[in-house]
Amino acid sequence: MLEKLLNKVKRKLGIPIIYPSETSKVRHLILQYCNGKGCDIGFGGDKVKKENCIGIDYSQPYAYTGKDKVDIACDVMNEKIPVADDSFDYVYTSHLIEDFADTKMALVEFIRILKSGGNLILVFPDQPKYEQYCKLTGQPLNTHHIHKTMGSEFMLQRLNEITGINYQVLFLSDCEIDYNVIQVLKIIKNGINKAI
Repeated sequence: MLEKLLNKVKRKLGIPIIYPSETSKVRHLILQYCNGKGCDIGFGGDKVKKENCIGIDYSQPYAYTGKDKVDIACDVMNEKIPVADDSFDYVYTSHLIEDFADTKMALVEFIRILKSGGNLILVFPDQPKYEQYCKLTGQPLNTHHIHKTMGSEFMLQRLNEITGINYQVLFLSDCEIDYNVIQVLKIIKNGINKAI
């Protein structure tokens, strides 16, 4: 209760509040799927791995949850990621995909830079549970979240709309940590559109 009040006062005074990154909450569950050369899209200063992981974000990330430097500056919301097709063994993104108006197109772009057989690792909020959490803790809602129904089923539906891929769910966690959904998907390109 006291922390909630202190955070409210800090916000009113314009004092930055540092929250732990969402990645820091889930890292222990997903590191085993981050093998080979990978990237972290929209990492906000805290890359999922500190080695063999390219950080892709704004040149000045709007979230400051760590001190990792941007390797490739890109406005992924409005620009194609300046990386060749099939570049990475894994693509990780945490709490970014919910900000895209067109979730399917974001997934297509993430899959474009992923090698066939690679892991797509998505961490995002279950929006209704996120809103409840914010109400309980006094944390302000992120106004960039687009979809009121964002959650595990929503994301799988968007994946099923993508042609030319198969995917296998390697790991799924539905709000075992706060409001976080974690989906680890092995993506096979040039197949038919169905879960394997």
